[in-house]
Amino acid sequence: MTISYLYSLYTALHGSTQMIKNRDTNSDNKSLSDWDIIQKVLKGDSSLLEVLYDRYSGKVYYKCLSITHDQEISKDLAHDVMIKIFMNLSKFKGTSDFSFWVKSITYNYCMDYLKKKKRLNFDEFESADFEQVPVDEIELQHKMLKEVQLEQLEALLEELKGNDRMILLMRYQDGMSIKQIAGTLKVSVSAVKMRLKRSRDRLAELLKASQNG
Repeated sequence: MTISYLYSLYTALHGSTQMIKNRDTNSDNKSLSDWDIIQKVLKGDSSLLEVLYDRYSGKVYYKCLSITHDQEISKDLAHDVMIKIFMNLSKFKGTSDFSFWVKSITYNYCMDYLKKKKRLNFDEFESADFEQVPVDEIELQHKMLKEVQLEQLEALLEELKGNDRMILLMRYQDGMSIKQIAGTLKVSVSAVKMRLKRSRDRLAELLKASQNG
């Protein structure tokens, strides 16, 4: 699936009659903000989709790869995500960064794929369960993981199963807040806190084992 296919699909679904041409002029538009580009695209300048594609297709692919650990599957998922982003540009209201919007779509699409393959299961937790976790213990875990070298953290994340790895990627690689994670996963804040606690416990065990080894 090529970028020209993405363009033609966007044009067909949106009923645009503007031809995709003069791509060389996009070099003058690379300094535009995401929001400005989106507004121009929605007004009919679909050639600017190439600028958005160049900015985000690689990021989307590597995000899919960090979740699925499969290059071929990640390529397919990334293409699908980019199409979904293009098809839903009118829904982006600018209330958050476009990059965060893209990440949310990417995570949701990958989660749906993994759930269908029965490789992911984000189960809900009772709020009372989290209330039993000492606050100082949570802060200590968070501080410890923030101090772990990025390369070491990425290596440890590779050893975790899908649901644990994904929520830690959201928190520590993408810097998403607990509220943002809850919105993306469509679960309660308490559920996210408990899942983070359990995922950090597993990661801490791996970290301790690697240090002792």
